[in-house]
Amino acid sequence: MAPRCPSKSQITWWMRVRRFVYDLESPFRLRHSLARLNHRQKHPFLALLRLLLPLPTWHFSLPPPVPVKTMLNNVPLLQARKAQADLTNMRSIPLWRARDTPIRSLYRLYEALVAREFYAIGPEVEYFFYQSRRAWAIHRIPDPQDQDPVRYAILSCIAEELALAFNWRMSLGMRREKSKHIYRKSFDDLLPPFTAEAAPIWTKRAQPIDADLLVGFPAELLDASGRLVLEEGGENPNFAERNIVTDTGHFYTV
Repeated sequence: MAPRCPSKSQITWWMRVRRFVYDLESPFRLRHSLARLNHRQKHPFLALLRLLLPLPTWHFSLPPPVPVKTMLNNVPLLQARKAQADLTNMRSIPLWRARDTPIRSLYRLYEALVAREFYAIGPEVEYFFYQSRRAWAIHRIPDPQDQDPVRYAILSCIAEELALAFNWRMSLGMRREKSKHIYRKSFDDLLPPFTAEAAPIWTKRAQPIDADLLVGFPAELLDASGRLVLEEGGENPNFAERNIVTDTGHFYTV
């Protein structure tokens, strides 16, 4: 008598339902988010719950801005603030991105630029670029109404440079929605037109930084004309109009 073959395990309808539920992923990718939070958070479930609860409001509030003198050339402070916010990790969590705001990102760019930690600018610019929701259009960045004229001038320059940098990216075929990137077989292929980004209107109200406003700033960060030097030898015309010396190559990454 031939030996009986072991019966194959059957996939029941309940197993199929459980697999469907397990594979089902919400737009907020909660399982992915929990895995990310587990790397750095002592209580990842509690951290995820905090992200889910719209308290005090759905969008995060802007932290108190750091004074320019305090932030200037202060890399340790920048790194401490990034670590405290777990910024690198949080930017990968959809819930956090949904609650973040363009004005908060603008101030993070301000901190990186003024701290002169230029490597931190590229990731934040890329993060901003791929925030493709309507509220993140450059011209929709709300007026920060910053009472510090030096900081207001820097923020205005950053907003204007973001518009230029994003248009440069889109001229290469990149789009703010990754799924809509346009790929060419050769450089001779023409790219379709795109809707250009524009700087917010409020930037026009930002005045050039007067030398009197820089009294008390470190002498090594001022040039012979009394301009604020964020990057030696910088020649960016946008910042130069407001008496700031820097380059902006860190805004133009792909």
